[in-house]
Amino acid sequence: MEELALVTLMSTLVLLSAVCSIALGKLKLPSLIGFLVAGIIIANTMTLNEDAQSLVELFSNLGMILLMFSIGMEIDVRKLRSQGKFALVVSLIQLPLMVLGGMLVGNLLGYNALQSLCLGCIISGSSTAVVLAVLKSHGKLKTADVDMLILIVIIEDIGQVIMLSMLTPMLDGGSMSTDSLIVLIIEIAIFMIACFTVGLYVVPRIIDWCSERTNSELISLLCLGIAFALALAAKLIGLSIAIGAFLGGVFVGMTKPHKDVEHFVEPLKSVFMAMFFISVGMEVVIGSLVDNIVPIIVIFAAFAIFKTCTVFLGFWVGNGDSRVGFISAVSLCAMGEFAFIIAKQALDAGAVDGSFYSSVIGAALLSMVALPFLGTYSDKIYDGAVAKMPGFLSRFFAALTSHRDKLYAKLGMVSNRTRASFNKGLANAYFLIFLVVIVEVIFFYSYDPLCTWLVNNFGMDDPTWRIIILVANLLILLLPLTKLVSLIRYSLYVLDAGKRNLAKQNDEISEEKAKIHEVMSPFLIGAILDIIIVLLVPNGIDNMTHIYVSAAVLAVLILLQIRRIKANKTGPLPRLFEDEAEPQPEIPTEEQALETTES
Repeated sequence: MEELALVTLMSTLVLLSAVCSIALGKLKLPSLIGFLVAGIIIANTMTLNEDAQSLVELFSNLGMILLMFSIGMEIDVRKLRSQGKFALVVSLIQLPLMVLGGMLVGNLLGYNALQSLCLGCIISGSSTAVVLAVLKSHGKLKTADVDMLILIVIIEDIGQVIMLSMLTPMLDGGSMSTDSLIVLIIEIAIFMIACFTVGLYVVPRIIDWCSERTNSELISLLCLGIAFALALAAKLIGLSIAIGAFLGGVFVGMTKPHKDVEHFVEPLKSVFMAMFFISVGMEVVIGSLVDNIVPIIVIFAAFAIFKTCTVFLGFWVGNGDSRVGFISAVSLCAMGEFAFIIAKQALDAGAVDGSFYSSVIGAALLSMVALPFLGTYSDKIYDGAVAKMPGFLSRFFAALTSHRDKLYAKLGMVSNRTRASFNKGLANAYFLIFLVVIVEVIFFYSYDPLCTWLVNNFGMDDPTWRIIILVANLLILLLPLTKLVSLIRYSLYVLDAGKRNLAKQNDEISEEKAKIHEVMSPFLIGAILDIIIVLLVPNGIDNMTHIYVSAAVLAVLILLQIRRIKANKTGPLPRLFEDEAEPQPEIPTEEQALETTES
């Protein structure tokens, strides 16, 4: 590109984005909307040649890298470990529910499975910049509550990075062979494991060592180089450059000179981030926004309702204040930067069309415009809803809250070590549920291509291979489901111990309960859940064959369990399927319980 053309393009982009941001700033709207509006104006009033479009795309990629690098630097891993328990509870509850809600709305709008999944991932997060600006202007929450909201948004960012990593092979799966797709998944797994093992412990130490021997400008260049190197590595293995840059920011955020790096990167980020959002806006045609006004309103309404309900549910489950929970939930009703990143990646991969893209961008803009007004009246909305709530609903929610309070009271009556074990068990149970979902999603998308590959390489017919894959699916799910049931049973045992301590009845479990506890083993219950879950996942096998195979597998597992129960008469059960493998809760005395309550 000639020098005159380059200067002309840059002056147009920068000046227009600055003017739009300043004008919209008078309406208390974030600068991000100004950048998007500038892109929409350029796309609908100007015609750029191929060289100009290529340059805008280059600047857009630079903006994405710097934006993700900055988001990563904001994440303090140490702070998350020490203060992020409540934020983690809220995020782990609302993130999967938001994805499921987005998939449901996508199905209602007529999108296919992959597009609905993309929509769920897009609406799951909130905008850090917009949320912070609204919270600071309203001042309805205390500083501690605002800090908690920031932690929730940070965990949402991490969750959306994971979602983007999982979406990448799905977005490229339609144009890849089965062999290439399997290799891509393995490469992604190796890359992520290497980053979170070697990167978290080696890279920060190298940067700290270099910072003691040189100046801050050179350290900042080194950190930027690391971000670009990780973005390159992510791109080479088939991931988005955004993921590599984000991980680079996380590593740099753990170092001593990260404040100097943030100060160095901020001006660059401001310029090229504007380019990224301008390029996002340039994909939107005003006529498309008008044509998709109904999907825009539906997606925005679904996002606002699901976000408010799921975040409020997370606060309620975490034993937080209901009023603060509702105001916090409304304060998060602005789609985040990842909404644009995931939508742009899906559009570039051809997984979504222009109509879907315009609907998402329009809904995101609408959420950012509406948030200041929603935040202003969030407390009044809550107070009015509580005052005008029908009596039967008030009694219902009061009963639920009473049960929640009793549960926390039971947990308060066991020892600290038992409570820690209980919390760890819940975290492991959540991970196992997530693992089961991932396994079933992989099997759902793998049945057809895997059967084709097996038939072509090893012979036999397609139905036979489907039955073999079905049996493999059953066996793979058996261990995590068995462990999941074991953790749930242990959690119920802890709650029962707390209940007995609360009632000052430190009696032992009765013989009858012990027999039931032994017969209803995690292995048998896990096997039943295993078969039910696999039955619900479409796999191309006719229903009767599916039922016969599942019944045969269940019969074999029941025979194995009966054999173990009989063997228990002369010896202990194997550790994998009996309580010996589980840590037993300590039942404190009355004095210890009082000390725990006072502390």
